[in-house]
Amino acid sequence: MHGARRTRCPVRVDIWSDIVCPWCYIGMARFERALERFNAPVTIALHPFQLDPEAPIPGEPARERYRRRFGGEADAMMKRIEDEARTLSLPIDWNRAITANTFDAHRAIYYARRSELDRALEERLFRAYFAEGLDVSDRSLLADLAGELGLVRGDVAAYLESDDGVDEVRVELAGAFDRGITAVPSFLFEDEFLVPGAVDELTMLRILEQMRAVT
Repeated sequence: MHGARRTRCPVRVDIWSDIVCPWCYIGMARFERALERFNAPVTIALHPFQLDPEAPIPGEPARERYRRRFGGEADAMMKRIEDEARTLSLPIDWNRAITANTFDAHRAIYYARRSELDRALEERLFRAYFAEGLDVSDRSLLADLAGELGLVRGDVAAYLESDDGVDEVRVELAGAFDRGITAVPSFLFEDEFLVPGAVDELTMLRILEQMRAVT
């Protein structure tokens, strides 16, 4: 009808990230800031990725693991991450951080998805790892943090002690590689435009605006 305004669909963004990935921590903060400036609806789906699937349970000091994996480059790498995080007021304490296997953390996020608390739990887990020196492979801790956000702690604990979510998370992990995603963070807009890396806030906002124009 003449004069009718077309109703725009929400921009869809699929995001692959890992709890112990510093560039995910930074990239998600930049993405959230861009969202605050974007005046249109967005549908966001989080997906798991494991940077270090062989990381131990329980975890070990992050500084030690970085030095084993990256040798003489480790300290400079951690310093660069600290500097980038500081521009966003994101706390990082490498002296306390404990690198651990994140499979169960991704299961907890998957569980929180049904209550639309997955993004909140991911953000809480970032802080637990990078700022608070907490072991994100600890199922009891995961249940505690989920409880902080309003989920029933006992239900989350029972879920994590069962096999629930194991197959689903494994399928999603495999799906990342099927899509050609080999590094995180990765942002997929409208199931066709893939943006890898912790891009800056203004670039992310510009991409969202471009996607809105075509949806």
